[in-house]
Amino acid sequence: MPASRRFEDRKLGVGGVVRRRYDPGKHRELGTAMITSSPRGEYTTRLNRVVNHIGARLDEPLTLRELADVAGFSPYHFHRIFKGVMGETLSSFIWRLRLERAANLLVRQPRTRVTDIALSCGFSSHSNFARAFKERFGVSASEFRTVQPRKPGDTDRKEGEGSTTRALYAPNEWARYPKERRTMNVEVKTLPTYHVAYIRRFAYSKGVFAEHLNAAFQQVCGWVAAQGLFGPDTLVIGVPHDNPDVTPNDRCRYDACVTVPSSVTTASTDVDIQDLPGGRYAVLRIDVDEPAEIGLKADAMYGDWLPRSGFQADDRPPLEIYYDSDEPGTEKRIVLDFCIPVTPLRSLA
Repeated sequence: MPASRRFEDRKLGVGGVVRRRYDPGKHRELGTAMITSSPRGEYTTRLNRVVNHIGARLDEPLTLRELADVAGFSPYHFHRIFKGVMGETLSSFIWRLRLERAANLLVRQPRTRVTDIALSCGFSSHSNFARAFKERFGVSASEFRTVQPRKPGDTDRKEGEGSTTRALYAPNEWARYPKERRTMNVEVKTLPTYHVAYIRRFAYSKGVFAEHLNAAFQQVCGWVAAQGLFGPDTLVIGVPHDNPDVTPNDRCRYDACVTVPSSVTTASTDVDIQDLPGGRYAVLRIDVDEPAEIGLKADAMYGDWLPRSGFQADDRPPLEIYYDSDEPGTEKRIVLDFCIPVTPLRSLA
């Protein structure tokens, strides 16, 4: 997750480098030096495309041959390649993403039937989903909507405490925040499709500026600068694909993106190209001093604003669009639009 206008100041990211403080000519040499073409980079690019393919089709049957074709690898070897690079088997990865998407939809779409969510995430029956969900999260799908379950790997709770104590997006935490800082001016907007160069990294936590994510933003900005692609409308965008409240932090995917012209269709072995889907988003301008405040305000959108809005979140990932602060003396502030994809709230009647 990037942060302020100048990564020289706090080593936090590149939120402002696309505007007046990023000189493509000045940084061209740096950008070129950061690019390391390698066979492993080619493998990473191919597997990123497989992950994108899976994420867009979790409600469909997915075969080994189909996914191997997307990657351009032999089906015979692909499952071993996937496990070696990703750290889990292909089937386990698909299973986990289906369950985690279902978990997020259970909370974000409270009026959608559990069975409908199960089917939309690729489960063949409610019974299969129910068993898998309880095994994964320690609670039933219905209970999950009202409690914060344990994540796999949690070891600080006693046996039997898996279904615990607070709502997934708890408004009580927001209520304890100083009243003068609780204002949320959320606008529902139609955003365009963003054509971006990106680097994907794993391990992401809310409100934490991790060095490996900062490095990814700097690397993709360096590539864009080296190609002479920065312009007055260039945007830096972060895409957290997974919810850290549901997915183990070391498995959370995060894309460091920079918008590029639509004519750019290929990048390098380390940088790839994709389209971020446009459509209707609830957009909150966040202007804060500390990274932890971003996670708090994002949770408040889900737990406080969204239930009162007449909308529900759909299954696209949120976007974090970073900007410069226009106020003098605020170089170290973190300014972004946090964008939740939404659709009108449906009735179960």
